[in-house]
Amino acid sequence: MVDYGYWQVQILAVRIDGEELDICKDGTCRGVVDTGTSHLGVPIPWDKEIALSLAVDAGDLLDCRLARTPVLEFELENINITLNAENYMRRLPLREGLKVGSATGVIIPANDSHAQQSVTSERSLWMDENKTDVTRHCSPRIMPVNLPEPVGPKLFILGEPVLHRYYTVYDWDKLQVGFSLANNLRNKGELGSQIAGDLGELPDDVERLLMQQSVSFSRRSAEEDRSK
Repeated sequence: MVDYGYWQVQILAVRIDGEELDICKDGTCRGVVDTGTSHLGVPIPWDKEIALSLAVDAGDLLDCRLARTPVLEFELENINITLNAENYMRRLPLREGLKVGSATGVIIPANDSHAQQSVTSERSLWMDENKTDVTRHCSPRIMPVNLPEPVGPKLFILGEPVLHRYYTVYDWDKLQVGFSLANNLRNKGELGSQIAGDLGELPDDVERLLMQQSVSFSRRSAEEDRSK
């Protein structure tokens, strides 16, 4: 379980609204329990299928955690992990065609001292709440995972969407992880009382949250550094 530096659990099945997906039927799916990941990591190419299955039109909603969406379920050996919109949805609805997050997700980087990499995104325009001809959508916090054997390829990362809903205990002697529903507002059904109105409300710092910046960087070889 921790031979590769991760706490891992066996995933027996993945279901969306009770319908089992094909991904784990061969018995090779595993999940990494990671408190440092804010998203659900899903192995490619199934990440797109699951993301599309969970995404919905936002309509007039200002908080996607209030959306009516399918139930996402991970069947483990001793417990079924169930997640709803309040667990896996991004808070802000986005304009149609606007995407956020990394296109590559979790990958093994190439070992190349001359490699050049760039990350570029556009600053999005703030949406007009009163405009009626704009389609908005609610999208889940899912990122693609592309890891080879022996860790991958069918490796899920069970990040904050799972670990904010479930309290976890780690047994080093028996090398196992225990899950139990956490005692928080979401699990007690009190999240709605913390959100203004049936449609929710926008955070005060929404413009900062929607702003993307362009960043580029490159790696230089040791010979180039010595020549300077």
